[in-house]
Amino acid sequence: MSASLQRPSRREFLGQAGAGLLLSSCEARRDANAAVASPGPFRNLRELSAWRPEAVPDAPPVQQAAWTGNPLAPLRLQLATLAAGTRRQPISIVQFGDSHTASPFLVPRLRELFQARYGAVGPGLLPPGTGPRYTRLSLAQAEQQGRWEGATALRTPGAFSLPGYRLRGEGAGSRLVLRSTESDGFDRFGLEVLIQPGGGSFRLVANGEQGPPLPTNAAATRRVPLRYEPGRTQREITLELLGDGPVDLLGWALERRGPGVLVEGFGINGATIDLLSNMDQSMLEAGLRERQPALIILAFGTNEAVSSSVTAPVYAAQLTERVRAMKRFAPGAGILLMGAPDAARRQGRGAGCDAWAPLPGLPAVREAQRRVASAENVALWDWSRLTGGTCGLHAGTRAAPKLVQDDHIHFTADGYRATAERLFDFVMQNPAA
Repeated sequence: MSASLQRPSRREFLGQAGAGLLLSSCEARRDANAAVASPGPFRNLRELSAWRPEAVPDAPPVQQAAWTGNPLAPLRLQLATLAAGTRRQPISIVQFGDSHTASPFLVPRLRELFQARYGAVGPGLLPPGTGPRYTRLSLAQAEQQGRWEGATALRTPGAFSLPGYRLRGEGAGSRLVLRSTESDGFDRFGLEVLIQPGGGSFRLVANGEQGPPLPTNAAATRRVPLRYEPGRTQREITLELLGDGPVDLLGWALERRGPGVLVEGFGINGATIDLLSNMDQSMLEAGLRERQPALIILAFGTNEAVSSSVTAPVYAAQLTERVRAMKRFAPGAGILLMGAPDAARRQGRGAGCDAWAPLPGLPAVREAQRRVASAENVALWDWSRLTGGTCGLHAGTRAAPKLVQDDHIHFTADGYRATAERLFDFVMQNPAA
């Protein structure tokens, strides 16, 4: 365990927690003032005629210092208020990562554990449409009908928000359907729209009611949120294009009112820490400020470790830059790094673990993560403890239940669920400290 996770005294913890609450309170008031010109949330589809995307002001930059106490304290403090019944709004946990967290197993299991204990409030923000390739939604189903094309922030910088995915639709009648698979449905729907020159129009349809045309044509390109909060539970909502130009979507969300925990995971196959650099930084900041997360989880490293040229100093510098950006964008949040898990490639023809060698860059990546965790006051969870080295990784391919896929890089559904359970235990240990 790094020095940054040493247990503070009760007086130190309460002082840090109070400072965190004060910071979050100030930020909440600032955001509320900044959003005065933005109508909403809309209570019914007819009210959407008042939506004026160009009237939404950009949020002012945050000028406050990041949290300096125990990196898990902001989450633990907020969870304590939920347990005490003194908090009525959801707590936010936001996760970014690669294919390990793009699977429908790790993040959904982590969400399930938090929501079982503190309250279920839906899946939260999701990539628009059916999402990037290999992504499967949890607690929701999506359908795409008509002309839609997606792009990710994997290698090309651009207009991307938290999901790192943008979906463009064209053609009259092209539709997206988002359906809750939970028995409780949803009573909060969010949409992140990219307004831009030449943008087309769309409308929302719910419970047989058709909303008014909503334009995305604007003089400048910006991310604009739209919030629809009907007074009754719903199960499905449809977005339909009117065919007067392209419509770009950055994300959509299903939630329920009340206390609980939102665990929103954004993993993309092949991603490295550069994924966060390729997102539009103002959009990334706006998304995080709206959520005011208690914890941000970064799960990168496997794809970096494939290269034998990666060095600890260079990767530590990249990681430090991204961690500091997260602190600027979400100053009240703690940050947790998921240390790169065991991963190997074949080096011989044998059948045992000797036929496999760790990815060449794995030692450098792990050393960089340790350095950054210590220097930047970031929590670090050692994912390698799940398998215990290359031989343990190999044994996981033959375990019952099987934990590791035959490629010796990805885990099985059971392996990812076990990961989530170990991570949850780590975050929840000594919750009062």
